[in-house]
Amino acid sequence: MPRGIETSELSIGSGNRPLQLVTLENNRGTRVTLCDLGASLYSIHTKDRYGHSDNILLTYADPQHWLDNLWYLGVTAGRVANRIGGARFELDGETFLLPANDGENHLHGGPEGLHTKRWQVVQSESAARFQSVTFRCVSADGDGGYPGNLDIELTYCLDEDDALTLEYRAVTDADTPVALTNHCYWNLAGSDGILEHELEIHADHLLRLSEQLIPTGELLDVTDTPVDFRKRKKIGADIEWWPGGYDNFWVVDETAGKTLKPIASLIDPASGRSVKIISSEAGVQFYSGNFLDGSRNRDSGSPMSQYAGLCLETHGFPDAPNHKNFPSVILKKGEEYRQTTVYQFSAE
Repeated sequence: MPRGIETSELSIGSGNRPLQLVTLENNRGTRVTLCDLGASLYSIHTKDRYGHSDNILLTYADPQHWLDNLWYLGVTAGRVANRIGGARFELDGETFLLPANDGENHLHGGPEGLHTKRWQVVQSESAARFQSVTFRCVSADGDGGYPGNLDIELTYCLDEDDALTLEYRAVTDADTPVALTNHCYWNLAGSDGILEHELEIHADHLLRLSEQLIPTGELLDVTDTPVDFRKRKKIGADIEWWPGGYDNFWVVDETAGKTLKPIASLIDPASGRSVKIISSEAGVQFYSGNFLDGSRNRDSGSPMSQYAGLCLETHGFPDAPNHKNFPSVILKKGEEYRQTTVYQFSAE
């Protein structure tokens, strides 16, 4: 590895291959640790307004919990992130059946999705203004029920302006749906829950969902509703609007194509920490950690209970292969999938 990029191993029990960890650190003291299992964001340490550093992601206290990763902490989700209704889709006149792992539906690429793969580090670079690591994974034709051999690269780049950029690229030898994202759980306080965090989402609409959390195909105007986050507000203010908490897709700009645009901002008033999210994607899934049940502890020792952390997942429209009116997530043979998401950190 280049100078300044650290590598280490983490034991996950006898008979199991250790996790390979890679750590990037800038001169501001921000430290990002990555993991080869799922090309995951293992932890991010940033300073608060007083200069105290904490891990602002949920990370399992017991390393063996990364083996099944019940809650998808920090993983690369795919081949198609979020849900595919009925665990099936049609492409070019052929029906593809996927494993159902969320009731009758398919979630985050299924039980053997990209989050279960050991990704390879294929490149790393340490320069004056940034450090970066690139992971690669080849998902074989038929993997998880999807067509085509999919060759994916994911580059993490931490710069001296305190921005962490995730750049995804993929090519395929057969048309196939692709919608990748990272499923990290944010807790900018480094402890307690996220109900006092304040969130802003640059979205005029969100998707109407069925009771199974599958899009109906309709867009809902957020104006004068509890899901209007265009002005920053506490997450806990209206969380009871949706039984159990938020788990929906906010549409930022479906016409902007793959241009980088502001998606959301998250702030913890107590610590002063904030993260601004910029992305090439058309929207964001805001999930408030509804199914965290306290059965596993985070690295600080506290249980990961409901609302201990939240996800802001930038990706294409959920269930897009089953909705002709949604922006397509089909990657054509001979074309390249690209997705960029930037996390900009600060403390005030």
